[in-house]
Amino acid sequence: MHSLVYFIIIAKEEGDALAKAEDYAMEWRGCGVDYYSMPTDPFFKQRWGVRKVLPVDSKEGKKLLEELIKTNINVMHDESNKAKEAIDKGDLGDALYHLRMAGGHPYSMFAFVDTTEPLISEGQIEEMKACISDKEKLWLVPVDIHY
Repeated sequence: MHSLVYFIIIAKEEGDALAKAEDYAMEWRGCGVDYYSMPTDPFFKQRWGVRKVLPVDSKEGKKLLEELIKTNINVMHDESNKAKEAIDKGDLGDALYHLRMAGGHPYSMFAFVDTTEPLISEGQIEEMKACISDKEKLWLVPVDIHY
């Protein structure tokens, strides 16, 4: 299955942001992700159309960021409810699976601030902004993953 995920990246230029997002995607290889493609790849464009790397502070970036946070929070709620239902039924294996998904697994979430932390609040963005220099900015970088 394919999924479109976004990484929030600190970088000076768009090209640097793409490279760092690719490094993150490579970290997921061997952890359930078979392969990935970047927005500059023809395969990516064929599957998802043209998706831009966006500065977080741009109009489009702010809108997308808000949508991604809402979506990730909804996933957390849904997966947590499924985990509770599984616990109530005594199916602990299923419960554990849903807890993993609620915690920010690449198969369930759609935006990450690094390879392990899902984007779930504006506060995470503010923390990242506090750590960057005047020459850097935050980027939203789309990546296609296959698992």
